[in-house]
Amino acid sequence: MTRQPTLTSIALAYLYSALIVAGPWIFTVLGLVGLSMAPCGSFCDQLPVFRSIVIYNSAFALIATSPLAFLCGRYVSGNLHEGRHETIMFALAFGLLVFAVVVIALAAPFYLFATTLQPSEKIAAIQNVALIGASWLLVPFCSVLRAHNTVLVAFGVSSVAMFLGSGLLHDPSVTSLLSTLNAGFAITDAIMLVGLVRRLGPRMAPDEGLVVYLRRMWEIPAAGLAFALGLWIDKIIMWHAAPADNLIVASVLRTMPSYDTAMFWAQLSAIPVISVFFVHVETRFSSSVERAHERLRNHASLREIKLLISHVRTAALSGIVTMFSGLVIIGILVILSSFVFMNELGLRPSYMGALRTAVIATTFYTSAMFCFYFLMHFDLRRQALVVVVTYAVLNASLTLVFVRAGEDFYGYGNLLASAIGFLFSFAVLLRELSWLPFHVFVTNNASVR
Repeated sequence: MTRQPTLTSIALAYLYSALIVAGPWIFTVLGLVGLSMAPCGSFCDQLPVFRSIVIYNSAFALIATSPLAFLCGRYVSGNLHEGRHETIMFALAFGLLVFAVVVIALAAPFYLFATTLQPSEKIAAIQNVALIGASWLLVPFCSVLRAHNTVLVAFGVSSVAMFLGSGLLHDPSVTSLLSTLNAGFAITDAIMLVGLVRRLGPRMAPDEGLVVYLRRMWEIPAAGLAFALGLWIDKIIMWHAAPADNLIVASVLRTMPSYDTAMFWAQLSAIPVISVFFVHVETRFSSSVERAHERLRNHASLREIKLLISHVRTAALSGIVTMFSGLVIIGILVILSSFVFMNELGLRPSYMGALRTAVIATTFYTSAMFCFYFLMHFDLRRQALVVVVTYAVLNASLTLVFVRAGEDFYGYGNLLASAIGFLFSFAVLLRELSWLPFHVFVTNNASVR
């Protein structure tokens, strides 16, 4: 789309990229908004319980599925490159089976024995976490197959179904809200699964290579786990350690609306920059890497190899600098506009300090994840793992420190962790880029392992 010299085609390219990157999240949020608008009495006392369950399930599903998504996505990508399509459905079945075991072992006992929900609410909550996790496992498989439209259709239809279902509800209970949400995610999972079966067929070939791959590439699922924990750990700590402004439902489901709302809108503000990253920066970087690999296969001279590697370095570093600048600009605009649209965004005056802190933290965090992306692209798995583990540890420890300092310092732990995490990840990337020729010919050379 961007190759066509018209503003419309360029705008559509950015919009499509934004939907590919965050479409599942955006459509799910729209569906939840529709369910929250279901007519109820003068006091909608069921909505806080419903929202708390969805927040907990989203956190659990992301933490549990990220290692599997990282592992299976990378494994399937390699098998596709080698033409081994018959192993993909086995990898999907493996991921879903492992996640089902985790749900039965952890999520089910938590809802059945720790919460004071009604029996029907407990069953619906367990179903909800299973369906959310299944959808997040199916997305990377569709993405590897470049079935982006299938993913968008699946979540788009689900969002519409939730809106239509909310119109049938009146004074809804937690069970009816969860059941409607579960129906939407069931539609999402079914559409993506059908799309995969249509592309690959129902044949499933057992593959012991997945276990061997896990042993050899253990850093990949470990990085996925650290990535998900780093994203949620500050919120979990704030829910349980902050002395005020907490919401407690069903005895054990603790959330913090002021902190959660600010973090949600701050992270949403990064989507435009992430879209630009995948439309321009990632495309330019991948093209430079492909040119370098092609010339290496054709026995390029040492001088040409050095020039090509220099182009790869420049593409990565210029991308980081450009995206960081874009995030700073977007952050300033979000902070300024938040005062005007405070009511529309569901913010209160007491939330504004947390929002400003969260927007600045998101600028650093997103930039750090761009560095993480480049490290993973170069197959520097341990360096990438160190980056996300460092951020997760910093986010947890600094959040604990600042939560004790009082309300005025809420979010500063996440901000400082994001800033240090970005500086550290950028330093690691700079160091590894200087060693790029060594990584090309030695570190990632299978013939010398």
